[in-house]
Amino acid sequence: MTSLSRRFFTWKFHFYEVLLPMLRRLGPARFDAVVRTVGAASTFIRPGRRARLKSAVAAADAALDLGQDSEGRRRFDWTGLAANAARFTARDYALDVADDDDVLNRFEVEGYDEFREELARGDGAILVGSHLGAHIAGMHWLFRNNLPIRALVQRPKHVSNYLERQFDATDEPYPQRDFFLRKDLSASAAVERIMQARSALRGGMTIYLNGDIVWEGSNTRTCRLLGRDHQFLAIWNELAALTRSPVFFLFCTHRPGGRFALEFKNFGRTSSGDQHRALAAYLSELEVQVAADPSEAVAYLTWPCYTTGSLEPSPKRRGRRRIAAETRQSSRVG
Repeated sequence: MTSLSRRFFTWKFHFYEVLLPMLRRLGPARFDAVVRTVGAASTFIRPGRRARLKSAVAAADAALDLGQDSEGRRRFDWTGLAANAARFTARDYALDVADDDDVLNRFEVEGYDEFREELARGDGAILVGSHLGAHIAGMHWLFRNNLPIRALVQRPKHVSNYLERQFDATDEPYPQRDFFLRKDLSASAAVERIMQARSALRGGMTIYLNGDIVWEGSNTRTCRLLGRDHQFLAIWNELAALTRSPVFFLFCTHRPGGRFALEFKNFGRTSSGDQHRALAAYLSELEVQVAADPSEAVAYLTWPCYTTGSLEPSPKRRGRRRIAAETRQSSRVG
């Protein structure tokens, strides 16, 4: 049996190569509505799906103390998580159109002016992304804006044709194709990636990394997210301390009607010895984002790498917001 024949009998083939391209012709609002419906419908088809989502909701409630609404109902339920799971899986397929303006107009963007001002200083910048919400759509926006950017991440799968072309780019002096991380990278290749990133930053470019990668091995730091301790890949904060480049946290979430919210949050600069504090500040900010809309936290509430280990209640949301804000302020002063 050929590779294509094997793929034909998987749900991914029909979802990514048949359903999503067909839905894209309906326009962003209808695309979004149908995908959300698919997410809800999946709970009737997949055995145990509802139970797992309800358990995820309970874990989020325990970690974040989400509370109840005025009528005593939990503010967050499993139906929103189910709908967003399908949105999350659809990646950036809704944005795979030729017109840049059409795509960019679907985003409500905050904090970009401050980021652009920092980049204009010529010192380069570090963007720390995550697996929250519409994170692939956020990467799509970055490339559509023709920013001088390279993504130092594991190459995402099942993305739009547009992003695939960006990922395969061989533009000099730092081809994106040669920037991706892999777990099987040799030590020499890993060092080469870091040196490339350092050189690109000094040349005034932007390096995009994810700050929430659970990792085993070297270059990690242990920190807490949603009540559980994990080892996180700590490349971004080491690179920030090494280069003293400004750091911005980047969050992208879904909005109704096939729209997105993209937020740049200025962390400032960090120095040697502050790497762990920088990671803790990032994860505190990430928890604030999750608490604002837990249905966007599909990865953190359902992926085994985030849900294994004993769960302990996190600090109250107000405390997390205060810690993150104080750390950002001290980093800017420093």
